[in-house]
Amino acid sequence: MTSAKNLLLQTLKHLGVFALCRALTRRRPRILCYHGGSIGDESEFNAKLFYPRGLLEQRLLWLQRKGFVPAGLDDLDPASVRAASGTPVVITLDDGWYSSATDLLPVLAQHGHRPVLYLATNVFMQGTPVLDVSIRYILWKSALATVVLMDLDENLDGAYDLGKTADRARLCDLAEQWLAPWLHDVPRIHTMLETLAAALGVSANELDLPSRRFSYMRRDELIAAAAAGCRIELHGHAHLYAPGKAAQNRQDILACRQHIVNAGLPYPRHYCYPSGEYDAEAAQLMREIDIATATTCIPGLVDPNRDEERAFLPRFLDGGSISMIEFEAEMSGTLAMIRKITGRAVDPVPTRQAPEA
Repeated sequence: MTSAKNLLLQTLKHLGVFALCRALTRRRPRILCYHGGSIGDESEFNAKLFYPRGLLEQRLLWLQRKGFVPAGLDDLDPASVRAASGTPVVITLDDGWYSSATDLLPVLAQHGHRPVLYLATNVFMQGTPVLDVSIRYILWKSALATVVLMDLDENLDGAYDLGKTADRARLCDLAEQWLAPWLHDVPRIHTMLETLAAALGVSANELDLPSRRFSYMRRDELIAAAAAGCRIELHGHAHLYAPGKAAQNRQDILACRQHIVNAGLPYPRHYCYPSGEYDAEAAQLMREIDIATATTCIPGLVDPNRDEERAFLPRFLDGGSISMIEFEAEMSGTLAMIRKITGRAVDPVPTRQAPEA
């Protein structure tokens, strides 16, 4: 965030605008989004994907002091919001990272939150580290300016200038293709990732795959999380929502639901659009397959009186790169107000296009 924006927000807070906005929007629930925790230095590598435990503690303490109360996705109806003792805030965790269980869920439980974990079931079932994230971490960790890979794979071997975005992207794509055939062989994937890391000057200890920092939770861990109050919900099987392809999206979500139920978890009825992708047809699809709510990645305040929004709930993606003053501005409703005044507010509910004559 720029220093000018920081100064503006600090001034607005000092003038009481944050407190006023919180009061005016106290009946507008908020939904927060996180992904994994940070077992090692992952939060320095990707601040939106991996979140430090201490920073989450700071956020939750602020929410508590300012009158926010833990809520679930089933508490967003007008009656529940009116009955709440404060402003409802729903905490969601995307994907199913193992570090969510080790670093985030315990902190959330200590503060009375019963979060929602949207599980992407394909990666969960494979049990291997997430390939693209692991490869990109290796590249981030590497101190090499150039590298020549040899004796790995005929398509992957070759010279790469790691200072060039195109070469880094090419290396990532080819490395994923090299690893893809072994996605259900965890030991082999570990060995191959460590081999790639070594070629890029990153040791196995630095990569630290045994910590499961780049892996998802296992079945027993999901069941334990659910027993402790975390709802395991839908993030798609392939972690993909394809706009304009209703049949494909239906099949993917139903497959995700079936895998969750087969794992011995409660029947899921809440969905999160993977990567925030959706279309106007999503609302009808959600109704047809018994989805109660679906969350987007568009920041904003929930309107409990707007039924059509339940298929496109606004949600704020918090991250380590978000300063505390920006977090306060978003959660107080101040940034929503500024977006509205400046015409930059985005309605998460898409407009259905009228059919051509």
